[in-house]
Amino acid sequence: MKRFIQHEALFIRHFSTLKWPFPLHNHDHFELVFIHSGKGRHYHNQIEQSYQGRSLFLLAPEDAHIFDIQEETTFSVLKFNNIYLEGFSNEKTTKDWSKLIAQLLAISATYDSRLVKLEDDLEKIDQLMLLIVREWQSSLSAANEVIFHLIRAVFSILKKNAINDMIPEQSSNGQVLISVVQFIHSHIQQPELLKMTTLSTHFHFSANYLSSLFKRQMNVSIKQYIDDYKFKVIESLLNSGNATKKEMSYKFGFSDLSHFNKFLKKYSQRKGRISGDNDNGATYIAHLNPQ
Repeated sequence: MKRFIQHEALFIRHFSTLKWPFPLHNHDHFELVFIHSGKGRHYHNQIEQSYQGRSLFLLAPEDAHIFDIQEETTFSVLKFNNIYLEGFSNEKTTKDWSKLIAQLLAISATYDSRLVKLEDDLEKIDQLMLLIVREWQSSLSAANEVIFHLIRAVFSILKKNAINDMIPEQSSNGQVLISVVQFIHSHIQQPELLKMTTLSTHFHFSANYLSSLFKRQMNVSIKQYIDDYKFKVIESLLNSGNATKKEMSYKFGFSDLSHFNKFLKKYSQRKGRISGDNDNGATYIAHLNPQ
């Protein structure tokens, strides 16, 4: 598989095409791909997602992807690495942003890689991306502070959408579920706070009621959700080169490296199936990359 290496902290590309110009590939950086218009399919880690009109995809280092374009599509692509995240921020802000990106990547990989579906918010991101492209074309510099803050505005919209979109609109306990999910995300490296007894005490419900409510509305148990999310955050951090397995094992509260490796092995076998059972992406990628 082709691997794209980027030495710049930030690179931005804007183009329209009838045929995706790149082979199936992964990369050593993050990518935010915004589609302004067009129609086709996106194959991301062997999962197929159709797109039509405005759509957004967030990719982690090591993610493999390719587009199959059916109607002329206009793309804006932001390619950035950890160095860029540190460029204009103090240490706390950098950690907060890195944490947000890890959360978004985990949600994207576990539930739906499009992240934003509300047309109003997609229109806002459309305008922000065009402003980012204009600033980039005039400066071609990762040191452009305007670009940095425009990109942060895009991620603020993503943050607002990502968790809210996971909760069914008809849920009478929607705000409770949002709070539970946000608590899990904020404390994913503190397993003692994610025990059922601790969660039920924190949210003032019995353990049985909270467990039943979460499973009924989210279609997955709290434990399964925590493990799925934990795996994707760990995977994202390891792929980005921010930490070693030993460091991750300690940060996420595993008793030793052996237990950590068993956890990774178990969830690696499920990779690509968490989001759904669609095998079209695997067939398509095998066809493009037969070796």
